[in-house]
Amino acid sequence: MSLWRRIVERLPASPAGRRRLAQVLAAIRYDLSWRLARPGAFRQRFEHAIATMPQGICLYDAQDRLELVNEQFCKIYNQPMSRLRTGMRLYDILADSCAIGNYPGRSVDDIYSARKAFIDKREKGTFLQELGDGRLIAIYHQPLDDGGWVCTYEDITERRRAEAQIEFLAQHDGLTQLPNRLLFNARLDDALKKANDGVSCALLCLDLDGFKDVNDRLGHAAGDALLQEVATRLLKCVRKDDTAARLGGDEFAIVLPNASAAEAVKTAQRVTSALSGTHSLGAFGEAHIGVSIGIACAPEHATEADALMLLADKALYAAKHSGLGIPRLYDDQLERFTSGSPQESSAIRKGRSLSPAIEELRKVAALANDLRAALHDGHLHLCYQPIYDSMTRRPIAFEALARWTDPVRGSVSPAEFIPAAEESGFIGPLTEWVLLNACREAARWREPVQVSVNLSPLNLSQPALVATVERILAETGLPANRLVLELTEGLLLESSDTIQNCLRGLKQLGVELWLDDFGSGYANLGYLHRLSCDVVKIDRSFLMQHDKQREILGGMIALAQACGLRVAVEGVETANHHLLLQELGCDLLQGFLFARPMPPEQIDASLGLVAGLPFLDGAPIFA
Repeated sequence: MSLWRRIVERLPASPAGRRRLAQVLAAIRYDLSWRLARPGAFRQRFEHAIATMPQGICLYDAQDRLELVNEQFCKIYNQPMSRLRTGMRLYDILADSCAIGNYPGRSVDDIYSARKAFIDKREKGTFLQELGDGRLIAIYHQPLDDGGWVCTYEDITERRRAEAQIEFLAQHDGLTQLPNRLLFNARLDDALKKANDGVSCALLCLDLDGFKDVNDRLGHAAGDALLQEVATRLLKCVRKDDTAARLGGDEFAIVLPNASAAEAVKTAQRVTSALSGTHSLGAFGEAHIGVSIGIACAPEHATEADALMLLADKALYAAKHSGLGIPRLYDDQLERFTSGSPQESSAIRKGRSLSPAIEELRKVAALANDLRAALHDGHLHLCYQPIYDSMTRRPIAFEALARWTDPVRGSVSPAEFIPAAEESGFIGPLTEWVLLNACREAARWREPVQVSVNLSPLNLSQPALVATVERILAETGLPANRLVLELTEGLLLESSDTIQNCLRGLKQLGVELWLDDFGSGYANLGYLHRLSCDVVKIDRSFLMQHDKQREILGGMIALAQACGLRVAVEGVETANHHLLLQELGCDLLQGFLFARPMPPEQIDASLGLVAGLPFLDGAPIFA
């Protein structure tokens, strides 16, 4: 049997082999009668196919002698083709590879013995090999019937690097690079498994005191810079095996495996010293914050993750309300507040002491009552912020934003009245009012652009939501495909049948679903299959101007687009933001750079405008 025929008939047929050698088999197009008639032409085509394979290939006979090798193999191992001759033994090829430096710290005898032991098993398989320069090579080995074997070699370094980057994005907070809630939960579960075997662990829940004031006084960019500084200092306070995570906003947590209560308290004291005080934020100025820390230990206080989190949260709020800046270790005395009304018990379960809980409930109730009156008396109105197509620079949608101007309270921030509406059960009527007015006004616009409305997770727990949306669309005459509903990324982790059925019902109506503030806390791109999303709105924190953040933002945009999704970025406030997002291929842009929220009477005029480049001072212009 000729060498060429033996190679053709015995190339590996595993899934990986079929994929890697498809080009070879397609090029050969084995036809015995044609080959016999034109043996020279067939051999030429075969050699061309072997030479142009994207993988390296080697064929050995039963005596470990080289019968065939291609140029790609030589490139992978940095061995000149002229040094690999037909008949050369495997041992000599490995010796030459060792001399080049492919296997530092290992002898050729050691490498040959390991390889020979694998070959002598006469089993096909794939194994990985790391070279001296750090590259990773996947080797597929296929034994042949006559005692020889064939191997293919593929450099998978870049693929593994990309996979590692995707995994990192899925498990880490985009702003601080700390583990996110998903990775935190996994690390906590691991620590608790060991705790159940008698190895203690501790959980620290942290909340920054004064962070909201920094955001309000210096701006969100300063707040983001402060969070990054906090993350840097946190990492200096913990051990290598500890996990410091950002759970969202200004909430952090630390898992201390194999740690006693005393060790946990010492760690909390180090964190308090490191974070409390004045932080220099460069061009933003200085920020002064404190930190409140609650501690719970396993198995002493609880053995389940949810229970331990609850107890640490109780200790956290006890520490916060003491106002002393001293970490609080959970103890049974906190349970004396668990009696009382259901509302008070709910507040206590969130860790608040009794008097502050009652006071806060009263404040929320008063704000909710005023909100109901404001809706009835016409003190609520909608503003609309345009969302621009990055290619055409024209608005393709307007986000409806509720505004409340109270005769007594003055202008009330949505950050205050939306949570009050949620806690009081008024979020349903409020959302319905926003939907009705947004759809009614959008139906009158002179161009058929979309209008987007933000939904609370509580809206989706109401089975009547789909019917409400359908009724409003019918009443206003707005086509369903012009309505966008923006959802929070936490819904990606919801397995509730009510919520999942609601999402399916909304998609069946024909409305678009956008995922808002993606990357800010809980979710990752791997969860997007749970929602039939049309657009991902990436959290504004990813616009921080440094190389690492740029790489992460670019990776998120590329990954989302690879999933078939359009990508929007909100919070575009500077020319640098605009240029960066253009370079990264972002689809949709929204922010003060282009336009601030506007009253409905200005929308028709803005529809005829094209977003222009900003002046250097950041003031938006239109062309």
